[in-house]
Amino acid sequence: MEAWLDSYPPDSRQRRRRVRALERFEKSVRRDAPTLLEKALQSTHGCQEVEDTLEDYRRNLISKGRNEYSATQSCREVRTFFTKNHARLARFPRDIVSQPRHRPTSTLSRDDVTKMIQKADNVRDQLVIAFLAQTGQRVAVLTAIKKVMIREKGPKAFPYGLVEVNVDDLIDPEGRNVNRYRVYYRFVIGREAMQLVKKMPASKGGWLFDIGERQIARIVSKSGKDADVQKRRLTGLPKRYMYKVHPNALRRYWKAQMRQAGVKDSDVLNFLMGNKPPYDGRSHEFSDEEVLRIYKMAEKALKLDFPPASKKRRAST
Repeated sequence: MEAWLDSYPPDSRQRRRRVRALERFEKSVRRDAPTLLEKALQSTHGCQEVEDTLEDYRRNLISKGRNEYSATQSCREVRTFFTKNHARLARFPRDIVSQPRHRPTSTLSRDDVTKMIQKADNVRDQLVIAFLAQTGQRVAVLTAIKKVMIREKGPKAFPYGLVEVNVDDLIDPEGRNVNRYRVYYRFVIGREAMQLVKKMPASKGGWLFDIGERQIARIVSKSGKDADVQKRRLTGLPKRYMYKVHPNALRRYWKAQMRQAGVKDSDVLNFLMGNKPPYDGRSHEFSDEEVLRIYKMAEKALKLDFPPASKKRRAST
């Protein structure tokens, strides 16, 4: 068990979530996970028994109303318990790697994002939206980035922000490494977002934001609703509604704006977004100068116009 959990601090939410996932698996299939692991370590027959049990678990979840994508992801998480403990399981079957059954039908426009920032309650909330819209980063990155990681580039009065991310740089307050693919990459913070960064007071520990992913999601959703941008539609699935405005929609907005500005090279976009490179090696990396040059090509499409927030920054919750 410890080999599966040793990358997470003892009291972290991620650690508790994994323990609960394994408990749900054992309850669903009525088998003991450590016993299954012991059999898998002894023979190939034991490995096949684990594979069959995991597939039974996935089918049980679907029969109880979970969609295929969610059931597959749950199965994947439990599967890591066995692989992290050196069980030689086969590669995850490609024919059951499903995708979400409902795709977004629309992308946010620059006017939508501007309205959301204008409706934000305070400087912190404005920065949350501007940061996501001008960098294309995952929401978890906001919980782990520190002010010292941001280097100013360009005119001092109106600079860009350049962030260089190494494999172990993005560690959140719970001790999690939120660099999903453990890759080296760089990204640029737009001029407008940088003006808000300068207004943010230093938080304990040096983090730029002293809030978690759920609160960031609530900020984005509330601003979308207040700006009359938030829309929803029925899906017919256990997750009843799909919403237009959420943190990942701003990541998709950034990518659409970059493409609109002529930055269409997949290697460039994946590097700036911290995605997994298509192959190993350093040939896909880009220097500070190259990253800034690429960003300047798209600056007009990513520019945001908004007045300063009228309310004071609320205390974190």
